[in-house]
Amino acid sequence: MLAAAREGAPLVQGDALALPFRSGELDGVVCGFALRNFAAIPPVLAECGRVLRPGGRLALLEVDAPSQPLLRLGHRVWFGRVVPFVGGFVAARSGAPRARAAAAYRYLPASVAYLPPAPQLIGLMSAAGFASVARQPLSGGIAQLLTGTRS
Repeated sequence: MLAAAREGAPLVQGDALALPFRSGELDGVVCGFALRNFAAIPPVLAECGRVLRPGGRLALLEVDAPSQPLLRLGHRVWFGRVVPFVGGFVAARSGAPRARAAAAYRYLPASVAYLPPAPQLIGLMSAAGFASVARQPLSGGIAQLLTGTRS
């Protein structure tokens, strides 16, 4: 992904548990659709807090499930069945081994189960030293934006 980026800003690859920045060096940290992939979220949040200056902002974009029952059902069918099928089919047609492609797209909806519910995520951010923690549902509740300011 970094090789394909077309940004003027410097890009850095690193370990989320040991970011290659000095303490208090950054004004902001953004993470998109990765939080659910960590075995433990508190150490990641602590590391984000370490590299942010006081008053620095954290923004986490992550998947979610709609709270409205009909939308939740539709999302479950779409995200849990259609996306893995279509994604695996397209990836296999592009030359990826079929079994590997199918497994990758089945992992996507399964990974959401690892994400704690919103109130717990907000609590984890607060416990990691973030103030003004807020959560904003997006796109009918299929995504969420969690933000906080380093105390």
